[in-house]
Amino acid sequence: MTVFTLALLAAVVVAAVLVGRRRRRPAAPAPRGDDGVPTFRVVTLGPRGSGKTLLLASMYHQMQTWGGRGYFLAAPREQVALLNQWFTEVEDPGRDWPAGTVTADTREFTFDVRTRGSSGALHTVLKLSYLDYAGTLLTSPPEPGSTLWKDLDDRIERADALVAVIDGHRVRQWVDGRREGQMGLQHALTAMISRMLVVEKPVTFVITKWDLLRDVDADEDGRLRTVRKLLMTNQGFRDLVQEHSARRVVRIVPVSAVGPAFAELDESGAMTKLPDGLLEPTNVDVPLAAVVLDVFEQIMLRLDQAKLSAEFARLRRATRRSSGEAFAELGATLIRSGNRVIGALNPLYSSLVGLAAADVIRRQEQAAAGHDAQVARLLDEAEAHIEEFQLAQRKVIREFRSRVDVLEGRLSSSRLGGTP
Repeated sequence: MTVFTLALLAAVVVAAVLVGRRRRRPAAPAPRGDDGVPTFRVVTLGPRGSGKTLLLASMYHQMQTWGGRGYFLAAPREQVALLNQWFTEVEDPGRDWPAGTVTADTREFTFDVRTRGSSGALHTVLKLSYLDYAGTLLTSPPEPGSTLWKDLDDRIERADALVAVIDGHRVRQWVDGRREGQMGLQHALTAMISRMLVVEKPVTFVITKWDLLRDVDADEDGRLRTVRKLLMTNQGFRDLVQEHSARRVVRIVPVSAVGPAFAELDESGAMTKLPDGLLEPTNVDVPLAAVVLDVFEQIMLRLDQAKLSAEFARLRRATRRSSGEAFAELGATLIRSGNRVIGALNPLYSSLVGLAAADVIRRQEQAAAGHDAQVARLLDEAEAHIEEFQLAQRKVIREFRSRVDVLEGRLSSSRLGGTP
């Protein structure tokens, strides 16, 4: 089994138990399709002008087709239209850069990660919820009485992973000894980290406009080490890396939404498009691949199979139920309140915990379940129905791992700390 909500199998077992009680009443077939896939909730933090909108538009443009990957992103039509509008504004040298997100336009994008199964059918194997909010909320207080800050903090609390955007233009200014760059970046870092320190989520720092730093060092990893050293002079950044990296993954990923030959800084210090510039986005697919992989792997590390087995045994002893009934109860317990079993878990965590629980129970209680032929048959049918989906999901997770491995192999300084 792979990452598929335990609700499916629990529902199947519950159906079997009810069938037994109703004396051979025909059972409905197990559900099929892509319903119930886990949703990874990502909140991106970054001040106005840091490049959040350009990163999002460029990321989707590059990932909305296969592009040599085994998966692509899909989104609702109205969101696709907006993202494509932004990217058109980016790539047209005669148009201004897309305007930053204003407070009233804070919105959530929903992406389906889709791939083909062995039969050729398309499957949505993961969903990504991506919050695009106004950068001014990070550094400027809202109007008196506004709930915008509370709403943002609530979204951060419910997120599965955080992406913190660092403005590469400010980094360039800091490297050049310009005080406005250092002060602007320090202010942004302090505002972001004050929120990230109070929640334990995987964190990916993204340095935008990486093309502006290409002359800092001929070696890209050397360039990243230089920037990392500057960032570590910020006490909040340093504290987050040193204190929290033992319990969560912390990365730094350099990206460019346009590439090294599309725009340059003019005399006033503004980014200006070149008339014949070549648009070549760099690493824009890595942040999403990294946050999904980090969430997935950290959840797997938290799973304590001994506790899961003990919880299953407790349920059987306490209720004197059959294996099938205890299995259903365990699934419901995990999905309702996974924190009773292994720590504080949100719905996504509970879904993945359910996966491990199913594996534990499948191995340790196979003989007991076998006594109930109807339960065993329905479980086998459920597994057969979702086998192709499971394989497709595994394929995407492997591709995420491969993409991150390539980045870390090329840029060893990108890993700031954390397990796995």
